[in-house]
Amino acid sequence: MNVDFSRAHDSFFGPPSEPIDVDKFIEETARIRAATAEDALSHPSWQELSEENRATIEAECSGSIAELKIITEDAWNNPRVSAHLYTRHDDAIFSALGQTDSLAQKGRKRKRFDFAGQSRSTPELQALQEYLLSTPLKCWDLKSCRYGKESSLFMRTSRNSDFNALRSVKKTGQGTLSQRHQRSPVTDSSCDLNSEEPVAPDALITLTVYNRVPWVQSYLVRMSQHVVLASQTLGDFMGSIPCDSSGVPVEKVDPEGDVTGYSFDTCSPDVERGRLLLIEGVVYGDGRSGVDYAEKLLSHLAKLPREKRPATTKSSAALGRTTFDSLTLRINQPYWMLHHGNCEHFIVVDQIRYSPHCIRGHTMHTDTPISPISALRLPHPSDPASGYPLMLCLTPTLSELCRACSKAPAVISVVDDIRLGESPCLLCGPCWRLMGSPKDDAAVMVVPLVAHCGSWVEEGGQR
Repeated sequence: MNVDFSRAHDSFFGPPSEPIDVDKFIEETARIRAATAEDALSHPSWQELSEENRATIEAECSGSIAELKIITEDAWNNPRVSAHLYTRHDDAIFSALGQTDSLAQKGRKRKRFDFAGQSRSTPELQALQEYLLSTPLKCWDLKSCRYGKESSLFMRTSRNSDFNALRSVKKTGQGTLSQRHQRSPVTDSSCDLNSEEPVAPDALITLTVYNRVPWVQSYLVRMSQHVVLASQTLGDFMGSIPCDSSGVPVEKVDPEGDVTGYSFDTCSPDVERGRLLLIEGVVYGDGRSGVDYAEKLLSHLAKLPREKRPATTKSSAALGRTTFDSLTLRINQPYWMLHHGNCEHFIVVDQIRYSPHCIRGHTMHTDTPISPISALRLPHPSDPASGYPLMLCLTPTLSELCRACSKAPAVISVVDDIRLGESPCLLCGPCWRLMGSPKDDAAVMVVPLVAHCGSWVEEGGQR
């Protein structure tokens, strides 16, 4: 597949869903009766089946799924087998794209070594290959004229954005599933309730953050994926997004205003940073008096010609006071985010899922009773009880290598050092320490690079 076409295809979103009022979604979903296993067994379609068909279906559901789960886990837990599957997958994709992409025939073909074929001699790989060959898959035949060329448009080899730097779900906040309390009918404010008093259900919203590709600004790439509670604010979510701009080193400025160096200590998290989020034509600012990013955006848009000016209004509530359950969102619709450092992100809502967490006999609102059936429902066992927003996925960062050893990632940029062959020169910590201090310290400037490890490591190591 053409690289430009593949990249552009991944940058498309949609089609977007209909507008979803999050609070109304929670109320209406709470009234829906939760389906149970007894409902399936009492369904007329199940009752019409013969005893033999029922036994066959039960055996397939209970045995086959468990068998597939065990085989899959054993394969990916084995480094040799998983590496073989990765190689076979890349070879199959490369072969399919090479046969159907007419553009690939014009240029010089790149030679590929058959690493998968060289490793077939091991018994475990032979057993895996025999198992795969014995499993027919007729719905996806690349050799068929019906699926060959059309299916290649949706196939590509793996990219860096397909991998996850996190080994487990990371908790980035203090939100809990039980924090969405009932509203007071008198003051319309959150009641101070203990565990024995009413707690309303919540919703889990999955959002993916995309960045612009640095060398092609019109293309986007996935950076991270998060889960927030509908009862949390936009500020809670934006504070959990990892971004290089938050790790930019602090400048050292002399009395005349000139930059004389940089500090390894990044900006304090207490420093207020400008930010805004544009959702459905409404811009939510940071709420800072006189320097609100939302006001700056509206003043900038006011300078455009009237026919080119988008219909944008400012929200009366800032990001830190706007909860997700007060919004109307669309799934697969990108929303624009801008924050300190002229850094842009695009937020896409992937999923809005109901998460029941209530007590029998209580109500969410004064006029909306919760049925006893829905009150029996519990959150999904895999949903953590606390730590929201959660970070589900984080794209690994491609770091520049040290110019001296070409092995370790660079952590500093050295400027105007005559001992080095280029200026600026990227070096790792050990190489810079082995070189020693320069003779003319005043002429040399050491600029620390952004430490990307802070997004997935609790405590960073020595640079």
